[in-house]
Order: sequence, then structure tokens, then C-alpha cells
Amino acid sequence: HGLKKPSLLGGPCHPWLFIEEAASREVERDFDSVYSRLVLCKTYRLDEDSKVLTLEELLYRAVQAVNMTHDAAHAQMDVKLRSLICVGLNEQVLHLWLEVLCSSLQTVEKWFHPWSFLRSPGWVQIKCELRVLCKFAFSLSQDWELPIKREEKEKKPLKEGVQDMLVKHHLFSWDIDG
Repeated sequence: HGLKKPSLLGGPCHPWLFIEEAASREVERDFDSVYSRLVLCKTYRLDEDSKVLTLEELLYRAVQAVNMTHDAAHAQMDVKLRSLICVGLNEQVLHLWLEVLCSSLQTVEKWFHPWSFLRSPGWVQIKCELRVLCKFAFSLSQDWELPIKREEKEKKPLKEGVQDMLVKHHLFSWDIDG
């Protein structure tokens, strides 16, 4: 893969850290225009995800959303990476996000060895392979691997069914949730 080992105190070395840094750096590059667009989105309630935001901004927001939901569940970086891939597939932009990441040359040079695939022109081949996936309509859950969310989703239909039965047969006349 060609990911460099950190030189200071043997810190973590994971592709997720590269993605976070590259996404932040790309958005910071055009901060003023990004900020203006976000203000417009909020002011006029525009569709923030597709019509106004650039790919860099969409990637940044997806990374932030994954971090927010997954940090609360103490999820590993592998889980975060797979969740971001799910978001990219659902939005049909995974191949374009790879281009954004690989175009962040300073960040790629910092995180990857000169012989790595991402520092060679070969990443374009991966992008072409990923482009095929945008022809399919994915609806993947980015929270599937989060234990809390999955347990809540699995228990909720049963709880609702029991509540419906109790109310239907007048076994309880007070608020069940209270």
C-alpha cells in the first residue's frame, strides 16, 4: 500500500488519518468560498449535498459526519473507513473522492512512500474501476457496524409491535413510553 510509518513515537498509521487530513486541507484551501456557500445553503435552505457543495466539501462533510457518529460509539478507524466508503457509494462519488484525495499532492507525499500506488499515475486506474460502481444504486447504512445503532434498530420493531398489541387490546390505558 505504501503508507508511511509515523516518525514520532510510533503513532497510529492508518488511511483514515490521511483521508481526514486531505479532506480538511482541500476545504481549507478555499475556505472563504466554502464558508460563503455554506451560509447561502443555511440562509436559503438550499440542497447542501449536491447542488451547491463541491466534491471537496462533500467529502469533508462526510468525514465529519462519520467522525461525529462513530466517535460517540468509540468505533475503530477501520469501521470509519468502511462507513465513508458506504457514503461514497450511496452518493455515487467514491471514484471522484479518490481523485480529490490523490490530487492533494502535499498530503499524499506526506503520508505515502514515493513507490506507493497513490503517488504514481496508477491511481487513475483505480478511479476508472471505481467509476463502474456509480452505475448501481446503493443504499448502504453507514452506521451498520456501530453496535448501539444496530441494537436499537433491531429492538425497535419488536417494541413497537408489543406496544401496538397492548394498546389494541386495551391492556394499558396510559402512555407506554413514559
